[in-house]
Amino acid sequence: MSSTVIERIDGLLKKANFETFSLGNFGSKKSKFCFDLLVKRDDLVFSVKVFPNIDNLNQDLVRDIKSLSTILKSKPLLIGIKNRYQNLEDNTIYVRNGLPFITLTTLEKILANNIYPYILAKRGGGVVFLDGVLMKEIREQRLITRKELSEKLGITKRTVCSYENESMRPSEEIARKILNILEDSEIFKKINIFKWNVKHEMGDNDYLQEKELSEFESHVQTIVNDIGLSSYWYKKGSVPFKLSLFSSIDKVGSDGFYPLFSALSDEQKKVNEVNFNCLKMFNDLFHKTALYIVDNSVRIPGTIKGKDIHIIKIKNLEQVDDEEEFIELIQDS
Repeated sequence: MSSTVIERIDGLLKKANFETFSLGNFGSKKSKFCFDLLVKRDDLVFSVKVFPNIDNLNQDLVRDIKSLSTILKSKPLLIGIKNRYQNLEDNTIYVRNGLPFITLTTLEKILANNIYPYILAKRGGGVVFLDGVLMKEIREQRLITRKELSEKLGITKRTVCSYENESMRPSEEIARKILNILEDSEIFKKINIFKWNVKHEMGDNDYLQEKELSEFESHVQTIVNDIGLSSYWYKKGSVPFKLSLFSSIDKVGSDGFYPLFSALSDEQKKVNEVNFNCLKMFNDLFHKTALYIVDNSVRIPGTIKGKDIHIIKIKNLEQVDDEEEFIELIQDS
């Protein structure tokens, strides 16, 4: 089911003049990455992921979605099929772990007709976003006092006032009653899913506190620390590279040299061409620097040379003393 949904999403986004990039997961039942599609139009970048059940989230996957959004300054576009009780409803944003989920139909309405959802559903119930100023205008046009409206709704006059100054949002039940009385659906304020703010703190090596690194990875981390760079590791394989590197000054990158994406290769004694192609896709899509850090004995196939990926052997990285020398090494590699 997920692969079919992804294909439909891919078609919808292309029709809306987005560029889409995938790692060939359409034919698989479940993508191992924290995105099924990467999507770009002008300066807008989204990572698309389909979830069969939004109440069955892997916390490592959630962390990777958030960190990737932070690093790439992109937005997650997450499509849900159902929660633990039922299929998801349209015109609704479901929030889990600070991430927004919508249905495929809701996405179709946004892309085709610019119709955005107005219901925000969290655990414990949903609330409706109202345009308080418009609600007040319509109420006054219909010569309905706040007291009269509160009595019809079965709430206090103070609550009506809170809806109109938008310090409080009504439940779906109360919102339907307001709509029946005021008879104007324009009072529902649309929520722009494309501007959703993902909150994620990226401290130095916070991922390392829970996951052990291999001997080679630990050696790379020691060198990175000595150079004075900040790092963020991905250990579960949901991101198609192992490591992101940042300036110690700017930990989440900028529009310049950082962030750098890096794959590692020490055990296979050769460069993994799948990982290499993943790096190249990120390099081409985001115009950022991509590295492949390899052990000294790793063989580099001629088929991947000259493809804009910087291949750095560990012996050369060991000679670097500071960030300035590190940048020079990358640029000269």
